[in-house]
Amino acid sequence: MKLLRLFFCFLILISLGACKGKEAGAGPAGPGGPGKPGPGGPGGPPAGPIPVDYQIISAQVLENTLYSTGNLVANEQVEIRAERSGRMTKLLFKEGGLVQKGALLAELDRAELEAQLSKLTVNESYAERELKRAKDLLAIDGIAQEDYDRINLSLDQTRADIRLTQVALDKTRIRAPFSGKLGLRQLSEGAYISPSDVLVKLQQTDPIKLEFEVPERSVRDVRTGQRVSFTIEGLSQTFSAEVYAISNEVASGTRTLSVRARCPNPRGLLQPGNFAKVRLTTSQNRAAVLVPTDAVIPVLNGQQVLLMRGGKVLAQDVVAGQRLETSIAILEGLAPGDTIILSGLLALKPGMPVKAEKRIESLQSSGL
Repeated sequence: MKLLRLFFCFLILISLGACKGKEAGAGPAGPGGPGKPGPGGPGGPPAGPIPVDYQIISAQVLENTLYSTGNLVANEQVEIRAERSGRMTKLLFKEGGLVQKGALLAELDRAELEAQLSKLTVNESYAERELKRAKDLLAIDGIAQEDYDRINLSLDQTRADIRLTQVALDKTRIRAPFSGKLGLRQLSEGAYISPSDVLVKLQQTDPIKLEFEVPERSVRDVRTGQRVSFTIEGLSQTFSAEVYAISNEVASGTRTLSVRARCPNPRGLLQPGNFAKVRLTTSQNRAAVLVPTDAVIPVLNGQQVLLMRGGKVLAQDVVAGQRLETSIAILEGLAPGDTIILSGLLALKPGMPVKAEKRIESLQSSGL
């Protein structure tokens, strides 16, 4: 019985101690009434607006750029060959030199053909005299019409042989088909050559062609007349070319399309075979809205950014477009002049008071 009384006394003492501790923990009376926490107290609202970093949206230039690699190709190129067989008697060009269209490059032996032409010329003169006499005899019925026609035909055949010989003589002279630069000759004077032998290569390099490939997904963005910029290894200069032809077939192996552009080359800095790094701007938007990638928050139904409007946080739904290295294009939801919040995004909620602290400038800004 005595032990039971001691136990109840112990419980009463513990209860009294707990009540005193509760009363001691109550804070001073705040604006909300006695015992309630005031501003800044535990569990209460923030003491004031939260300072945030921000950026003011401005219109910027956004280019859709395609990067590729390509090769330079001569505007025109041909292997110079003789059109008939014969011994080469003259070489009239310098290796690596410039020539004009129609310039005489080499000449084959002509002696036999010239002798044949002389013989045919004599036969022509004789046939003309025979035809004149036959015509006089035909007028007095001194010769049959059939004999007159035979003499006339002989003269026509002789003249045809003369023209064939003259064509053969012309083919003994090898001329440049267009203006350009010669390569290294492959044959020497005095060699017997045939149409299968290459004498020298001729290339026209002003203008010069740039040939490159574009992916299948970008085919519809490429069109004739577009400007292309490219660089060459070893040259610091950036060159510009204009697209003039697009292949009509996508390569099944690489899923790419061949494109050709022309570039002026008056100083001869560019040479066929050079490797080129190509940059093609397929489109340009001069009023694009770009925001830092970190400012876009993924949500259940899409994406949002936090705006600062009237000193409070506003969650704005947006439609994102092209993604760049450090920014992303916004197609819908923002306009130039809007102020987006860049710091404390996870801690902020719509309606919370904020104040502008640090303005962040856009690195790609080019306002109109």
